[in-house]
Amino acid sequence: MTSLSSEMSALAPALAFLLAGVPLATLLDRLGFFSSVASLISSHQRRGTSVGALWILASLTTIILNLDTTIVLLTPLYLQIARRSNVDPLPLVTVPLLLASLSSSVLPISNLTNLIVVGRLHVNVVAFPIHLGLPASAATGVAWILYRRRFPGRLPLQALGTIDQRALRVGGVCIVGLLIGFVFGPTIHIEPWLVALIGDVILMFILRANPWKSIPLLTAIGVSFVGLLTWLVFPSSILGVLNHGLPTSSVGLASLGGLASANVVNNLPALLVGLNGVSHMTWGMWAWLLGVNVGAVLLPFGALANILWYRILRTSNVRVSIRQYVNITFLVAFPACLAAIAVLMLERSLGLQ
Repeated sequence: MTSLSSEMSALAPALAFLLAGVPLATLLDRLGFFSSVASLISSHQRRGTSVGALWILASLTTIILNLDTTIVLLTPLYLQIARRSNVDPLPLVTVPLLLASLSSSVLPISNLTNLIVVGRLHVNVVAFPIHLGLPASAATGVAWILYRRRFPGRLPLQALGTIDQRALRVGGVCIVGLLIGFVFGPTIHIEPWLVALIGDVILMFILRANPWKSIPLLTAIGVSFVGLLTWLVFPSSILGVLNHGLPTSSVGLASLGGLASANVVNNLPALLVGLNGVSHMTWGMWAWLLGVNVGAVLLPFGALANILWYRILRTSNVRVSIRQYVNITFLVAFPACLAAIAVLMLERSLGLQ
């Protein structure tokens, strides 16, 4: 069994980003950046905002940057777009929530879970799009079809609002700096959470504002406790079967196991439970990772990204009940997860990799 320190060190970067990410979104919103961007979009639209374009943007942001960036930057923006369009914001703000999980298996950078697998099992970067690219694409496509059946594909013309040029300039420079830091920071050992914290400090200085009330400290403590409890309860050999080549049917069961575990104990502890029984990358581990990634969106506690999303909405005075949450995720994301698992099983049966 891996040591407690190694388990908690794996959780630490995600928890740190959670603590820094919510204040970052709060400060950018207080600056007026998101409302100004929404107004800028409305000034150029002719037939209303395309939800499909926003869907693709959220997917690409997750793939190229990471799921936490999708939540922090796009959730407040989509909220402002919905408000400008005078529509219920919940359907639109669930777009980054859904894509943060469904598109997070394509590249190692897309999800901390992928980076942990790369570090522990020394997996080649190219192996991710080869093994999980098609399943993730299937999940994204099926989710869009189901989403489009329930919600409009185009928002009404937005009401023109004030475009704060200072907010655009300051916020734009900050966003560019954040994106550069998120992409290139890890190569010089600067983690994304530290980049977000630097952004917090700079915006605090510019705004003369204190965002400490928005820091989700109790949430981070709760996730840490669950991680500790998981480490204590689950023996290292419980998922030793993932260390072996699995038949097609077992690949499906392993994915469903990862999906269920992520929603019971959170995606990061669930991944670590799977890794404890694995010494090298196998079909079983690919299946477990896929389930942990795409399935983590189903319940609010399934991923720290979900919790981050919840906190950002709460600071923006948007209340989402558990019933409202699962009404969307189970009807849209769950079939998408099944589609992803089916594609992975097909890949296994055909021996494509």
